[in-house]
Amino acid sequence: MISLTAITTVLGALVPLMVAYISSRHNFKKHPRLEFSESIDAAKEFAAIVISAESQLVKDRVAQKLIMKKNINFLETQYFYSYVDMELWVERYVDVRKYIKPIIDENNKIVDLKNKYTMAKGVLFLCMYFFFAILAMIPLIFLKYYVEILQRSIDTISFLITFNLIIWPILFGFIALGGLHKANKISDAYNFLKNFEHERIKVEE
Repeated sequence: MISLTAITTVLGALVPLMVAYISSRHNFKKHPRLEFSESIDAAKEFAAIVISAESQLVKDRVAQKLIMKKNINFLETQYFYSYVDMELWVERYVDVRKYIKPIIDENNKIVDLKNKYTMAKGVLFLCMYFFFAILAMIPLIFLKYYVEILQRSIDTISFLITFNLIIWPILFGFIALGGLHKANKISDAYNFLKNFEHERIKVEE
């Protein structure tokens, strides 16, 4: 039976460790005022570089510093910079960025955003999901026969058949999930552009 002394010893060793962990988390966390100060500096740096002759790479890095995200570039940031609640729109945009096509004018500025895929494409991916999901579930639907065939292939050392019986349902499952992911992202992109079109507020220059 564990003695009270042993329990006390263990707790005595754990408490300082917990205190040190909590203190370290507190120390690493920046003060809100410092975070706002850094945000202001980043915003000023971005505003200055908009009219500068710096390379596109430098402008991209400054934009990423402002947004604190790697998967966005200067032109996209400059576009959303013209609207109220920039951070909110950028956060939503980054999530569906691969499914949206920026329209760039002759001055190399984004003037509008369009869907890269049609809704018909989204429906196609959704149909692909249902088709391959059904194929992936065939072993579960006919579980008794599937187990019998699988066991027979193992008993007869027909490893190629065993391999196909196991791998193909898994592969179909991954394809189904991929189709569902694509369909969801296309739908999310449509919803984002619809909300952005109706709710955006242009900053007066």
